[in-house]
Amino acid sequence: MSDTNEKEEEKQVIIVRGCSGSGKTTFIEENYPDAVVCSADDFFEQRAMLNGTSYEEEFQPWLLSKAHQFCWGIFIHALAVMGEKLVVVDNTNICGWEYENYELLAEALGYDVHIKIMPMHEDAEVYHKRNKHGVPLEAIRRMKRNFELN
Repeated sequence: MSDTNEKEEEKQVIIVRGCSGSGKTTFIEENYPDAVVCSADDFFEQRAMLNGTSYEEEFQPWLLSKAHQFCWGIFIHALAVMGEKLVVVDNTNICGWEYENYELLAEALGYDVHIKIMPMHEDAEVYHKRNKHGVPLEAIRRMKRNFELN
């Protein structure tokens, strides 16, 4: 098999890590426009679309576990059922345990896994001003404090 064919058959998972407002979604849109993107945000965006409301109206902290389960289900379907060639996980992934299962499943299914850490700004207010979902400043400060560099 030639190098060209091997490249065409390569399967990749990109796990993007960063605080809310760090530019994860923009980075993905600019660098992986053809990827299947798995994001907990999609849970709230889908609810907003179905209910004719906004993301901010649908976002409820107590629904975060459901949002992440939704994201995990999309990820499993993309890899195990559809065999997608390029899948990106677009969540904050602040701690290793938050993305560990994505990495383990992808590797078990023969995917190359790449972790992309977004640049970290000194001032959490930069993220607060940029984030599209109204994440409170204190929550972003907590993300920065708890961010694990692996």
